[in-house]
Amino acid sequence: MKDGLEDRKPSMTLRGASRAAAALAGRAFDWLSSAPTRESARVRARLVDTLYERKAFVWFGSVSVLMLAVSAAVLTDEVWPWYWLAADLALLAFRLRVIELCEKAKVAHAPRPVRRLMAAGTAWCLVLGLGSGTCVIAGPPALAMLAGVNVAAVVGAISSRNAATPRYAMLAIACVSLPFAVSTLFSPIPGAFLVGLQFPLHIAGIVVILVRNYESHVRLVRAEMRNRHLARTDALTGLSNRAALTEALAALCAGLSAKGAQRRESFAVLSMDLDGFKAVNDRHGHAVGDALLVRVADRLQRGVRPHDQVFRPGGDEFVVVMPNATPEEADYVARRLIEKLSSPFQIGTEVKASVGVSVGSALAPVDGLTPDALLAHSDHALYVAKRSGKGRYLPYAAAL
Repeated sequence: MKDGLEDRKPSMTLRGASRAAAALAGRAFDWLSSAPTRESARVRARLVDTLYERKAFVWFGSVSVLMLAVSAAVLTDEVWPWYWLAADLALLAFRLRVIELCEKAKVAHAPRPVRRLMAAGTAWCLVLGLGSGTCVIAGPPALAMLAGVNVAAVVGAISSRNAATPRYAMLAIACVSLPFAVSTLFSPIPGAFLVGLQFPLHIAGIVVILVRNYESHVRLVRAEMRNRHLARTDALTGLSNRAALTEALAALCAGLSAKGAQRRESFAVLSMDLDGFKAVNDRHGHAVGDALLVRVADRLQRGVRPHDQVFRPGGDEFVVVMPNATPEEADYVARRLIEKLSSPFQIGTEVKASVGVSVGSALAPVDGLTPDALLAHSDHALYVAKRSGKGRYLPYAAAL
């Protein structure tokens, strides 16, 4: 028994060391992919997304290296270029597969396997650096020149393609350029060492360009997100607008139609229309009406669940989207909102406005599988509720 325990100890120690090494490598790749400047979580996530975009760079880089490896095999008549060729093909297939997984994960709003992509990219750069260095040491001047052209081209491409993650880009540049630069010091080609001596200056210039590209990229991402936010936000209330509502419903409906979707992924759509808003607007003016809409939006946001989202498509209409909601939860939230909006609103020091709200709901997938169907059915339930009296809630199933 004791011997059995002793036999298991080395394997347990080995597994523990393996897990520790994997965790350390994960933290290292997280640091390499993080932005060196203080950015919001959304900006950081968008910068990391660039690691699996521009797939053409991966293809062109690998094709160029494949041509270099074949040239090395022809000019040297040795075996090592074929091993290089096989390694490059294997890494190309793996990188393309991981990029595909990243793209699918982005659509499904799931974690991306970015660490694997970075590890594969680093391995590819290192293999290129070692292969190019071997080309320089092998002897043929034409082969050394081809290797230098490939290294310079890849380093330049990295400074552009990976500018959003400059720490990782610098690691990739080092993996490509250092083996090549060192090999020139031991090359039999006369004067090759001069290339190795000058190469650090070339790399320093590329790093300066990389930093400038990063700054430009961050400004572009910030502007893109700012414009996207403005395009999806109601200027008066600060709520998400109709365009954002369409996007949110499309994403939830895509989750319903995905393979293996379960009932737990169902969601509710509450369509709401204020009762008595036109009278307040006509009596006190548009300024009071606008202020009232702002206060209504605030009460609605405080009346829903933390992960629900309130939208203002326009006018005095509002929509609440409730992910992972049951009919009972939709009923509870709708009645709670009716109660919250029944209390008068104090507008300034002189105006006390009273409005109510009518609510209709549709539950996916029971009442529809598309954004248009769900909105149409919740609107139908809303107007049936309004015809039957103010301040009422009616689900679509009861409005038929």
